Amino acid sequence: MKPLRSYLSLGIVLLISVYFLLYIFPFPFDLLPFQIGKAFSILINEFWQRLVLFLAKDLIGFSGKITTNTSGSGDSIYYFFKLILQLIIAMAITIIWLIFDGKKTLYNRSKPYFKIYFRYFLAFTLLSYGMAKVFPNQFWGPGLTDLLKPFGDISPMGLLWKFMGYSVWYIVFTGILEVLACILLLFRNTLKLGGILSFGILLNIFALNMSYDVPVKLYSLHLLILSIIVLAPYFKDIVRFFVLNKTTNSHKIYPYFKRTKYRRIGYFFKSLIIITLFSTMIISNYTNQFDYGRKSQLPPLYGIYEVENFIINNDTLAPLLTDKTRWRRLTIDKYNVNVTKMNGDILYTGNQIDTQNLSIKLKPFKEDSSYEFDYALKDSTLFLIGTRNKDSIKIDLKVRDHSDFYLLKRGFHWINEFPNNR
Repeated sequence: MKPLRSYLSLGIVLLISVYFLLYIFPFPFDLLPFQIGKAFSILINEFWQRLVLFLAKDLIGFSGKITTNTSGSGDSIYYFFKLILQLIIAMAITIIWLIFDGKKTLYNRSKPYFKIYFRYFLAFTLLSYGMAKVFPNQFWGPGLTDLLKPFGDISPMGLLWKFMGYSVWYIVFTGILEVLACILLLFRNTLKLGGILSFGILLNIFALNMSYDVPVKLYSLHLLILSIIVLAPYFKDIVRFFVLNKTTNSHKIYPYFKRTKYRRIGYFFKSLIIITLFSTMIISNYTNQFDYGRKSQLPPLYGIYEVENFIINNDTLAPLLTDKTRWRRLTIDKYNVNVTKMNGDILYTGNQIDTQNLSIKLKPFKEDSSYEFDYALKDSTLFLIGTRNKDSIKIDLKVRDHSDFYLLKRGFHWINEFPNNR
């Protein structure tokens, strides 16, 4: 009975190891510089796409649409089919491995490298997410459009993003924790502490993704399981120390290489990789702040403009709430421009603002024709004169002070006589 149980345990461990090996690859080759890593990742992704489509369409006969391009969602039907495919391949490899490695020779040799591979992947994943928070690029605060949107129209994910993005200091705090977990995972002396910290961080992230319907559930679940795998060899020690209040035995850390020469070479390359990746991520995230992050330049005419007069073909339109033509508001936000009609419809547009010729072109994404205006900004009023199709349009808009929103001006207070929960 014991040999069978041992064989079954080995099979489960092998299956998990091989599956995560397939899931993680092409790490670390995707980190290679000079676009080499990016090109290699594209090749691997195309390979999986062909296999997934073959499995889903040809073998299973799935008739629905499978989106293989990058849509920003890690929970699309494609990724669920990919998960099934990788599990099937992992089971096949595990069975073959068990047949030809009955004495566990290859497994015993491979086991330490599996641990290293999983640990480094987890560490550098935490580093990438952590740096995107230390330099707060991952989340953005409430934009002008968000401030005007009815609370009930916000998606759960949008609510989470605005909650996180509202406080820069909280974003930086969470980023520091993730970077700290990465550093602790990179060294065997601090591995246990790094594993505990990473488990706590990833458990919270997974709970947020599940609770707010963020489409990174599969990925965050895999990271959470990896943190458990990293901690698994130390479960008994953790329970003895933290739960049973007992002493634990120290674990002697043996070098990977017996010869001093090889150990020095290993330390050199480890230091080189860590320094290179840390410096690269620091530089890229720092510059991203100015390219598209919080410190990027605001667009010309940035602001909220409330319509006071709307004249089309010399006919002044009254502000009726049922009117589908008259504008109610023009919002030129940091990342988008939109027009709110009197009936509540929102028209999202591309915009071309020429500050030298004082002209603005608004092209609705879902319509063919564009609004083309000459503009003038005097005091707090924006004047637009132009055309759309064959219609002449003249609009007078009043600038609204967006800094007057209570959410933006409330600030921090040490002393609060009463809760300000409104």
